[in-house]
Amino acid sequence: MEKFVFLALLDVLLASLLMFQPIISSSNFTDQDALLHFKSAIEVDPTNTIKGSNWTTEADFCEWIGVVCSNRRQRVTALDFSYMGLRGRLSPYLGNLSFLASLDVRNNSFYGTILTEIGCLRRLKKLILESNQFEGNIPPNLALCQNLEVMSLSINRLTGGIPRKFGAFPKLRQLILSPNDLRGQFPSFLGNISTLQVIGLSTASLTGSIPPTFFNRSLTMVDLTHNDLSGSLPFDLCSRSPNIQWLSLADNKFSGQLPETLTQCKELLMLSLSYNRFQGSIPRDMDSLQKLQALFLDVNNLTGTIPRNIGNMSSLHMLDLGFNYIGGTFRLTGETYGAELDFLSALSNCQSLQTLFTGENPLGGSMPASIKNFSSSLQILSAPNCQIKGHLPKEIGFLKSLTFLRLTDNDLVGNIPSSIGGLESLQRLYLDNNHLEGPIPDEICNMTSLGELLLRQNRISGSIPNCIGNLSSLQKFLVSSNNMTSAIPVSLWSLQQLIFLNLSLNSFNGGLPFDMGKMRAVVSIDLSWNQLIGAIPSSVQELQSLSSLNLSRNLFQGSIPQSISKLKGLDVLDLSYNELSSAIPKSMEGLPFLRSLNLSFNKLSGEIPNGGPFRNFSALSFIGNEALCGNATFQVPPCKLKGNKSMDKRLRMQGFGAVYKGTLVTGSPRVKVISGTDIAVKVLNLHNEGALKSFDAECKVFRMIRHRNLVKVISTCTNVDMRALVLQYVPHEELGEVDLLQQL
Repeated sequence: MEKFVFLALLDVLLASLLMFQPIISSSNFTDQDALLHFKSAIEVDPTNTIKGSNWTTEADFCEWIGVVCSNRRQRVTALDFSYMGLRGRLSPYLGNLSFLASLDVRNNSFYGTILTEIGCLRRLKKLILESNQFEGNIPPNLALCQNLEVMSLSINRLTGGIPRKFGAFPKLRQLILSPNDLRGQFPSFLGNISTLQVIGLSTASLTGSIPPTFFNRSLTMVDLTHNDLSGSLPFDLCSRSPNIQWLSLADNKFSGQLPETLTQCKELLMLSLSYNRFQGSIPRDMDSLQKLQALFLDVNNLTGTIPRNIGNMSSLHMLDLGFNYIGGTFRLTGETYGAELDFLSALSNCQSLQTLFTGENPLGGSMPASIKNFSSSLQILSAPNCQIKGHLPKEIGFLKSLTFLRLTDNDLVGNIPSSIGGLESLQRLYLDNNHLEGPIPDEICNMTSLGELLLRQNRISGSIPNCIGNLSSLQKFLVSSNNMTSAIPVSLWSLQQLIFLNLSLNSFNGGLPFDMGKMRAVVSIDLSWNQLIGAIPSSVQELQSLSSLNLSRNLFQGSIPQSISKLKGLDVLDLSYNELSSAIPKSMEGLPFLRSLNLSFNKLSGEIPNGGPFRNFSALSFIGNEALCGNATFQVPPCKLKGNKSMDKRLRMQGFGAVYKGTLVTGSPRVKVISGTDIAVKVLNLHNEGALKSFDAECKVFRMIRHRNLVKVISTCTNVDMRALVLQYVPHEELGEVDLLQQL
């Protein structure tokens, strides 16, 4: 009997559960409806994730992609549509998801204003709308989400400032609003959020100063980069925020001295104060920041010296002190050039240092041999314009991890050490504008990762190493303004990755190779001011990426190759001051982007093309070529006369123009001359003052005078560009004398 009663009760319980199930499902209709409205507002779904077959009423919405529900009540608790490439507006029905705790739609193309209905989501803890196209003001009623812990609205088009009500968030830990054009005064009320750990307000157009009360004990990361903030740093910053790990105030207008108390922020991992107006010296006890990995103090007005104890910062990975007025501390040596840079010796103890920028500071001194201690870590060393003197130490070859070395604009002397070939990882080498001399060592060809090699403006002599072709990754090779000689090695022209080549202002000789076509990536070639000879190879046409070609101030001969017209991307062409002859190829009219042309001071002849880009050139492009003819714009004589009259050569200069000998191609019964008749054509230079008056006077005189010893006027040519007299040609001294006064 008892067993029967138990089974009956069990059946009743199961029936009750089955009856209750539809009631639970119906209570979730609001969530499903909100999601379907969200789906209908989506305009673009490139992966068909939401618009596809997964989001249908036949399937449980808790199984829809991007939707997370609670286990017990099956209510929507999280939506994650990040990185789906969606476009559209957010549906206001999202405000009905009363159990929603997380909304993440980052990295899509949602647009419009941020929904005020989000303020109804009282359980919301995480709101991530970053990397979309939202615009307008930030709704103040977001502050109603009292459980919010993380809010990121970064990388949108928001305006109108930060709502003051945001200072009342009781649980907010992360607030990221950058970059948006928020404008207005710095929101000091955010200092009231005692739980705030991370704040990102970079590139927000904020002004004013930071009050000390902004820094609270919970802050670990502050990013206010790229605003218009001013004032000085609070002296008690570190005592107020002792746990701060990341402080970036770069690219503002902060001023004053760096407080010595800054070294009390013992947890700092990154400190960036670049691009401000800080003055004074670097705090003395920087070695107290033993956890600091990155220090950026560049582009300020700092003075003094680099503290030697900075070398005790064992965790330091990156150090940038560039563009200040910092001097070096020195250790005296017995060398000619005085003292070594002591701070470099000290820094060599930083075994984790990977990047060192000290450029544009008056450091002085020479590079110490102890630089070899960086061998295992240092990857980037940049010290341009630092007044560094002396020789490049041979120990520099120990820096096996170095990928970037810039010592431009210093006072380095002597030879480039052959040990430089030991920099097997180096990709960029800049030693230009020093006083280096001697040859380029062959060992440089061992740096097979080298992409850029700049040795301009030194006193380097000798030839380019024949092994230069081994540098197959080389993209930029600039050795202009040196004392280099010999022929250009053929292997140079096999560098298929080379983009920029400048060998100008040297004394290279010999000719160019017949096959230049392997250098297909090259954009700019400058071989000017050398002693190169021979013809310009027709294979130049294969350099299809070429934009600028300068072969001026050499001894090139022959004609301009017709193939040059196939360089459709050519922008600048300078062949001036050579010995080029023959005609300018008319096919060059087809160079659509040619904006600068200089063919002056050669031995070119024939007609100057006047179509395409030649319409924009002046006489300066062709000056110094005596046998050229063409449009008067180029200040050259015309090549032929209208009416079947052609000119062969200039006889002499006379008065306001030049006299040319020509031959009539066809006769003219009207003036009683036959074809083949020799003529003399006097062409006036209209650029000479008084030329027009002279022409009118000559015409008047010829109308009044008749004499057997005067040449006959056959015709005249008058238009906007030219004034010419076509006369009977009489060989020299075959005319008698005539008394013009008597005839008049």
